[in-house]
Amino acid sequence: MTMKPSYACVHCGETQQQLYKSYGPDLLKLSRCSRCNRVVDEYIEMEFSIVLIDAVLQKLEAYRHIIFNVGMGRPWKIALLFLLGEALEHWMSRQQTHKAGYDLEWHFYIICLFLVASNAVFIAAVILLTWLSARCLRDWTLLARAVILGSYGKLLALPANLWGCDRFQSQLFLATFFLFSQVQACRAITGMGRLQTAAIVFASYSLQQSLSIWMSPFL
Repeated sequence: MTMKPSYACVHCGETQQQLYKSYGPDLLKLSRCSRCNRVVDEYIEMEFSIVLIDAVLQKLEAYRHIIFNVGMGRPWKIALLFLLGEALEHWMSRQQTHKAGYDLEWHFYIICLFLVASNAVFIAAVILLTWLSARCLRDWTLLARAVILGSYGKLLALPANLWGCDRFQSQLFLATFFLFSQVQACRAITGMGRLQTAAIVFASYSLQQSLSIWMSPFL
């Protein structure tokens, strides 16, 4: 197996050097955590669909598995996917007021630029407030990746729009799901408590929404 610099126990977050030991081509033994003595990461034997279900159920172990032990590859690609999905949902919900095709195209570009700025503000606020609260942020890039991962719920906005769901109810549900996901993703990195992390995420989200309200007349 190709070794990464370090892994993490999905249960306690302790840094680990390996996920399993290989005793042959078909014989593997899962490693145990040096801190909590539990299996470091049992997800490596499971299908990704199970990991995804546990992430949707907001299990902290699933987030740690993805962030530390699997990795996100190139996070900018994931961020771009989430951004385009969110921009398309915004564009579809407002296109009734833009009749000309030329206007529709430019309106989509404007929404994309706005969402880039809006999400950058949210990520920066989470990183800054986490550093001010704990003063123990070891890797801000890892926290930024966690925030990107915690945004996966935004992809649900597009099918909700296509299926004609009530916009207020769907937005309320998606915002709640987004906040819960962000809290768990950030906790997976920082190890901070629920209330402290929730306060950081909510404050950052409030700042982001304030920017959205201020910019809405220009969209």
